[in-house]
Amino acid sequence: MLALLLDRFLYRHPFEGKSARRYARSERPAFGDLDDRLLDGLDLAGAETLLDLGCGPATFTARARARHPGLCVIPVDPSRDFGSVAGVIRARGEALPLADRSIDVAVCLSSIRHVQDRPRTLRELRRVVRGSLVIVELDPEADRTRIAAHADHLRSRLLRRVFSPLVLHTAPTARAISALAADAGFTRVSLRPDPVQPVYVLVLR
Repeated sequence: MLALLLDRFLYRHPFEGKSARRYARSERPAFGDLDDRLLDGLDLAGAETLLDLGCGPATFTARARARHPGLCVIPVDPSRDFGSVAGVIRARGEALPLADRSIDVAVCLSSIRHVQDRPRTLRELRRVVRGSLVIVELDPEADRTRIAAHADHLRSRLLRRVFSPLVLHTAPTARAISALAADAGFTRVSLRPDPVQPVYVLVLR
């Protein structure tokens, strides 16, 4: 019950102001080399467009562009802070300013939990994605080693203390997101835990 309340009232909104600065400085760097592992596992053969939905400080976008210079990477974020960065499209996941079936691969990296309306966002993704959707989200079922791999790299002592009970364990489970994605018309291809970070990687088509 507490997890549901915290999810609904604390997390279903974009990072703004102090929370955006904290995320960019401390929380996002704690993911370490996750971006490279994700890119290693992405099937980008023949892909022309990659959507980074909920891009935050566009860390994944920058890494994807560096590794795949011929790929058109489209960063989208609803935040006033992150959405004002040059090259980032400011938009909500529930109303993507993209044409039908215009995206080959979409990635939501620790962002699906922050949209206000997850079913509507997944329906929008179903509309624009013609290939794969990869959802990477904090895993409430992660073991202590993977939790520590993230928490120990947070700069704030307070964040390190509250990460597991108030952040990780209030995140939506893979089962919950899979069910919402199925309702939106996606089929699950695979689900795996990241070997280092406390996240799961859900691949849909």
